[in-house]
Amino acid sequence: MEETRNPNPPTANEPPAPAEPIGVDELLSPGLEAGREPPGPEADLPRAASILESLLLVSTEPVAVDKARQLLGGLSRSQVREVHAILQSKYPAETSGILVEEVAKGFQFRTNPANQEHVRRLFDVKPPRFSRAALETLAIVAYKQPLTRQEIEQIRGVDCAGALKTLMDRRLVKVAGKKDVPGKPFLFGTTREFMETFSLGSLSELPSMREIEDFLAASTGTPVEPGRPGMQLPAILDGGIEQGGGELAESLSETGAPRHGAGAPEENIPPDVTEADLVDAASKEAGEGSDSPDGD
Repeated sequence: MEETRNPNPPTANEPPAPAEPIGVDELLSPGLEAGREPPGPEADLPRAASILESLLLVSTEPVAVDKARQLLGGLSRSQVREVHAILQSKYPAETSGILVEEVAKGFQFRTNPANQEHVRRLFDVKPPRFSRAALETLAIVAYKQPLTRQEIEQIRGVDCAGALKTLMDRRLVKVAGKKDVPGKPFLFGTTREFMETFSLGSLSELPSMREIEDFLAASTGTPVEPGRPGMQLPAILDGGIEQGGGELAESLSETGAPRHGAGAPEENIPPDVTEADLVDAASKEAGEGSDSPDGD
């Protein structure tokens, strides 16, 4: 059998042919599928957990995930989640008085809810409370945002200027823009402080209406009546809800007096709050540059 020879063999002085060039992306992400997150740099995750622990200790607000990635040397999101898991294992809810929670799209040290009464005694202050009107309005904004004052009143059946003003003063509701209809009414949405108050990582963690109904039925022993109008939100006792320290489902589970008829005055809201006051407050906030609605 005749041997096949290379017609152009390299000479002794001829260098070998250069290898096919490899792109940087291909080198860093071999076999990476479209849409998947590229791997982060090699990292000492326990060391990164120690750094994040220090950052959370000195921060007065949740450290956003993207900020954590930057401060930890460009870790990927999945690596940051691993770091968070390491810290959570260090502070287990069963035995630790401090928890590492994901709230408002970031990470934060928070006290264990089981110890909240002792923490309150340290500061010797009463927790702020919401009226039934304010909490029902807050629930509507949380689930239906962004929406206008008129849309809120269509659901509740009563004027909500005072309740909205109270929620804006508490920094739980903000102006989220203006609706593109004649008159350009303000749109309202929840704030970062709202998610921190109710320990929500994002609005997708809000309990479903079914969960609220199940909680209500379990708490009162009375099934939720079918066919209730609007959003089927249970009534709330005036002044009966404390700010913070509990699930929104629990906050919505207390029963109280029946609603007033449409147009009737609200209870537990400042009597001198007028539509002009609400518009003025909303205009000032919008003038300060409202940020994008907090959601997902």
